[in-house]
Amino acid sequence: MDMKEPARAGLAGGREALNAAFWDLGLRFQWDAATWGVLVQMEGLEAQIAYYLKNWQPHLLSAYEPAFLARLVESRLGQPSFSRMGMEAASRA
Repeated sequence: MDMKEPARAGLAGGREALNAAFWDLGLRFQWDAATWGVLVQMEGLEAQIAYYLKNWQPHLLSAYEPAFLARLVESRLGQPSFSRMGMEAASRA
């Protein structure tokens, strides 16, 4: 899946798909329309995540590399939507 320009490349679901992937991965941040308006101007998911973390969740930079998170999100987006299961659902199973 090419995530260089998620919104402009026609990513099915756009921001909503990314937010769902974040949730499924246990990342408790969501990109609202205003945030997305800034991030969509950037080249690539890694740059978007790096900018978001630096400006909205800087404490996470000590735990995660943006490149690592981008790979996780890209991997999650490549999985069928019917296999969605957030961390909380897994603990209830």
